[in-house]
Amino acid sequence: MKSTAVRSVPWFCGVTLVLAMSACGGGSDSSSSPVTPTPVATTPAPAANNWSVAGQVVANGSQQGVAGASLTPGWSLAAVAADGQGNYQLGDTASPPSTPYPVTVAAPGFLSHDLWITWQRGPRTNVTLDLIRDAGPFSGDFYGQLVRGKYDQPGAPWPVLRWTTAPKFYVKTVDQNGRPIEPEVLAVVIDALSRAVPAWSGGRMSAGAIETGVDARPPVTDWMNVEIKRDPNERQVCGFAYVGANPGSITLNDDVCSCGSNKIPGAVTMHEVGHAMGFFHVGDRRSLMYPFVAGDCPKGELSAAESYHAAIAYSRPRGNTEPDHDPSPGSGSGAALTGPSQRVQ
Repeated sequence: MKSTAVRSVPWFCGVTLVLAMSACGGGSDSSSSPVTPTPVATTPAPAANNWSVAGQVVANGSQQGVAGASLTPGWSLAAVAADGQGNYQLGDTASPPSTPYPVTVAAPGFLSHDLWITWQRGPRTNVTLDLIRDAGPFSGDFYGQLVRGKYDQPGAPWPVLRWTTAPKFYVKTVDQNGRPIEPEVLAVVIDALSRAVPAWSGGRMSAGAIETGVDARPPVTDWMNVEIKRDPNERQVCGFAYVGANPGSITLNDDVCSCGSNKIPGAVTMHEVGHAMGFFHVGDRRSLMYPFVAGDCPKGELSAAESYHAAIAYSRPRGNTEPDHDPSPGSGSGAALTGPSQRVQ
């Protein structure tokens, strides 16, 4: 907020004016008298803000500003509107009631976003806030299935169950009976693991490590244990995993959904990593998270819709709920959440 500076006329101006008149007239004028300035009322300058935050509201996944977006603090501070380029500024003389403090950002054609901003005394700048555009290629229905479990999962809608660190993998190279897994099968599984993490995280992560061994490992935080089983009585389930669990666990069934020597298709491993990284089944047959694997044993690639919506999920904190409500940082919301077991057939 700009303050208006008001200048009062100093008293010596009148004296200067009298002297100048004397010099010009060549003599004194007994009838003249000093000119007295008219007092000017002054307005006290407003108190400076104790804090402020400024930046831009943009469309999710882009640098495009959202013109006129509204920012409504979660307490008595008045809402503000962003300008035509999405630039905004919040501030006040009084401190917010908490740090971080809640703000709701909204604009026509976008999902409203309830988020939290860290407070600091004085100005903060270049704080970018984003909104999900409620129009194609975004689909609320597909996002609800992939991220919230609305296709076939009881208890939906689930919060975002994304991983917050890059997962590391331990692949056990023998089955439950101690028999070695075929080298060509292990090669396909390891390749799929390395491709899956950046694909499911919108490029934000890659596999932190991929290790192999014959010994069983106990669950370890930030690791996913991958076990390959041979069960002659299992003819339907290709594999299963717990959604968003950390530590993670993936089970792959050898030679159930196979094509010749391709006993565990890459698509099966990619599918189960999708579950482990926080995603559910969808009803689109073209998508990797469709609950049935194609009979031609595909290598495994995300559909365009999966790539787009998975990237949105990985732009949100774990525990984000519908429609786009972030949990308070430090509250622990979402940290202990683990989704149900999911499987592919």
